[in-house]
Amino acid sequence: MSTILPFPNPLKDTLRTMAQDRGWPQVLAILQHGGDEELVLQSLADAQMIINAARVEMLSAGLKYPYWDEDMPNHNAAHEDAFQDVQMGFFEKVVMYVGETFPVITTV
Repeated sequence: MSTILPFPNPLKDTLRTMAQDRGWPQVLAILQHGGDEELVLQSLADAQMIINAARVEMLSAGLKYPYWDEDMPNHNAAHEDAFQDVQMGFFEKVVMYVGETFPVITTV
């Protein structure tokens, strides 16, 4: 049985672009289901796959912007802004939409 979740197009588009660029066929297959503003998941495994894609992006941001933490001696405000865009603007939103319905692992 499938579950239809409300899911903003900008998040879906970001996930689709990531999956295309990184060669993630299973994520692309999941994102093909459903219409605008929704995500159709067939199982917990599908939900976890979407979360895992968001987790990879979060880990990547930590590597790309290592000086984001204001408590670090090399703190860089530009790194902080860019990292927060991924953390709060993408990762946490994906987790919010999917995690409300599915018991997914979200730790990075």
